[in-house]
Amino acid sequence: MKGFLYINDDKIGEVNFSIIDEGMGGIGGDLIPNANYKKYQPIIQQHFEKQGISNADNFNFRILLEDNRELIPEGGIGVTDSTDFDEIYVESTRIDLTQLKK
Repeated sequence: MKGFLYINDDKIGEVNFSIIDEGMGGIGGDLIPNANYKKYQPIIQQHFEKQGISNADNFNFRILLEDNRELIPEGGIGVTDSTDFDEIYVESTRIDLTQLKK
């Protein structure tokens, strides 16, 4: 399923999500960043270096599906972006997966 990652109202990229853990209501996928992502990237990478992930404690991450429905994950949203790799991974848990089937 296609979704868009936001920080507050700034769209920072697109993600083709798949269910990675049905029991935990987990989804994940690689972020295709847009130009807005660049202004947050150094801070997100610092979070990765210090704590292994940038998460809702650091930013107000939001996921909107392509039909503009916003997911409300109880487990939060995390972004993994290391300076050592070219991929940026987004994951979220404790989502009511029935939201995805509407």
